[in-house]
Amino acid sequence: MKPTEFVKVNGQFWGDHLRSVSEHLPTSHRNELTGPLLFPRMMVLTETPDWNILELVGVSREYRSLEVRRQKVQSVEEYFGLGTGSPVVKLSGENLFKDATIATETGRRELDGRFPSAVTMLGQEFVGAGDQLLQFAPGNYSTFDRTLLVHTANESIRLHWTFFAIAIHRSEPADKYLTFLQNYSAARPHLDPIGTLSVPADAADLKSDAFASTYLAHGLQDATVDQFLDANESILLSAFDATRLIRQPFLDDLQPDFILERADGSHIIGDLKLPVADTTNGKKRRRAFKAPVPEGAAQLARYAEYFDSAENRAFAQTKYGVEVSDPRKLLIIPTQETVAAGEFADAGVEIVDYDTILRLHLAS
Repeated sequence: MKPTEFVKVNGQFWGDHLRSVSEHLPTSHRNELTGPLLFPRMMVLTETPDWNILELVGVSREYRSLEVRRQKVQSVEEYFGLGTGSPVVKLSGENLFKDATIATETGRRELDGRFPSAVTMLGQEFVGAGDQLLQFAPGNYSTFDRTLLVHTANESIRLHWTFFAIAIHRSEPADKYLTFLQNYSAARPHLDPIGTLSVPADAADLKSDAFASTYLAHGLQDATVDQFLDANESILLSAFDATRLIRQPFLDDLQPDFILERADGSHIIGDLKLPVADTTNGKKRRRAFKAPVPEGAAQLARYAEYFDSAENRAFAQTKYGVEVSDPRKLLIIPTQETVAAGEFADAGVEIVDYDTILRLHLAS
């Protein structure tokens, strides 16, 4: 299937399917759903030399026509799991992961301490000692339906929750792929259609403009860091089991985007690699990054090193009331951001995309 055919099939199927769901379920079956029905906001279509990949991203309170993004990456393994070597899961034939977690052994151990809310969304677990998450074989259909991917390399850990993703070999014809989507959709329970998520959450919790993917506008491109943190404070606190958010603290000549104080007394220093705006001399300038992961990792290393000094720790305690020692380093990236294997292994930080943070917030 050529990439142009892949785009055409997905555009037709998902547009018809999600529109039909939005017009029917939230009205006719509202009392039967466990909570608000959430929809994706964008369809990302990725081409590699041998594979076509679809991923639905964003988390929205209502259905809108999906935005479309096309991109290319070097390999299907890089898109889903990064790295080389032995895999956690070898894929052949047709594979389905639904409400599941795929993780390295180290990643799975770290989930409990770092991301306690994830325990409610783990589902079926696939955990192994591999160096990469997934290994693909020609001819397969691999579907990741509300699946959490947890990858580790050296001191780095990355979380990525997939709303819905599928990888198929480019040798597969378009008509066979369309039939697969139709059959998979028909086999799902009527109240749980593919490409949606029903969450047992108070609808009031979803009214903020913050509850949208960072792919799209929704005011994000014009928001400053402080405005972004203001809109997302409750989301960050719940996703990371934190009790306090310190916004853009001045630490001598350093200024992290935020510090989170967790319920257990530990701290997280955060850096936003998102298209928010910085304000300088009253003027806004949108953040742009040539190499977001290396740049963010270097900044976070400087912030963490600052707290190696007892004098600096005392200064932060006096000014902000926080006793920071050996903080976690968190890099928040857009959901569409791909991370090269070498950059990931060298980063030594936690990398979490914004849509995954929204999902952790819902899970909490």
